[in-house]
Amino acid sequence: MQKRSQKRIQRNYIFGAIICLGLIGFFSWVYLQNRPAQIYPSTHLPTASPSPVISEFSLSIPIIKVKAPVIANVDGNNQTAYDKALENGVAQLQGSSLPGQGGNIFIFGHSSFYWWSPGNYKTIFAKLPDIKLGDEIDVWYHQKEFQYKVNDIKTVLPNDVDVTKKTDSEELSLMTCVPVGTAQKRLIVTAKPE
Repeated sequence: MQKRSQKRIQRNYIFGAIICLGLIGFFSWVYLQNRPAQIYPSTHLPTASPSPVISEFSLSIPIIKVKAPVIANVDGNNQTAYDKALENGVAQLQGSSLPGQGGNIFIFGHSSFYWWSPGNYKTIFAKLPDIKLGDEIDVWYHQKEFQYKVNDIKTVLPNDVDVTKKTDSEELSLMTCVPVGTAQKRLIVTAKPE
């Protein structure tokens, strides 16, 4: 009887160890799939919970209930700089236009990020894949509202930098990683002024 009890305890320990190793392996795989990399050629974009903030520069997408401050002039090739910026909102890519300047306003944000990392914007663009053609996007810049309507939605590979190029006319480009929880591809949502 005591031998059976000891065998049962040994089986339980072995079973517990297998489960622990499996969980460690799974979370290691998730980490490797989502580890941060340079925005170009390989981008990892951060995100967070929507905030009701209206600041000097902010973004609002009413249909998916997103409101976030926009951190201006963020170097997409400096991981430390864009990680820090994305803790506090979404980021306007350094060298891209600003609202009212007549070019490509390129803004990026997280669809998911490590739960243990600081910041409240780790999933701010998690619902960006739900956006549809014709949806409204509002940007506040220097106390002025700029309204845009979505005119294009596409998925690109991480090394496709054409989406950041300057344009002759004003457009707003939003970028995040997809599928949510990975950094495999980038969702690009483009909108034109209303």
